[in-house]
Amino acid sequence: RYVFRFLFYAMFKLGKSREETYASFRYNVLDIERLLLMRDDPPSAPPPIAWGSGRKGGEQQPETKNEGGRLGEPRCSTLNAEDLGMLMLLIHECRTILSDNRRRFRRNELRNVSEDLAELAGERGAVSVQQQLQIVARMSRTYPFLKVISSGIPFESIRSV
Repeated sequence: RYVFRFLFYAMFKLGKSREETYASFRYNVLDIERLLLMRDDPPSAPPPIAWGSGRKGGEQQPETKNEGGRLGEPRCSTLNAEDLGMLMLLIHECRTILSDNRRRFRRNELRNVSEDLAELAGERGAVSVQQQLQIVARMSRTYPFLKVISSGIPFESIRSV
């Protein structure tokens, strides 16, 4: 079946099938979401180990600093230059998939996804990591091609092959 599909698309120079195109786009959106989740609220570095102590028994009390402001205060974090560059590359890949496979998407989907990618890239104004995560969630919720459709085949039968 897969050989036939490959030969069919190769013979007629159709490129990837609709499912393969959608899967490529989904994988890029997944990579974007992973990047943003890792940078949303990264853990702070552990305090440095103090060798030697003036206390008896060698017990040390760790110093605690509150670098993030007061408790309960919302943080507005943005991506650093390296992460922003990686995000731009992933967004560029998504845009390339859209432009190379225009016939695989409906016109309103192309327009809306392009606007969402522009918002994600910060082209419509500065956005925080939390806002970018909300944009990705909205995209995943809104566009049917970003939803994975179950094949109905149990996972165990696929794994045994």
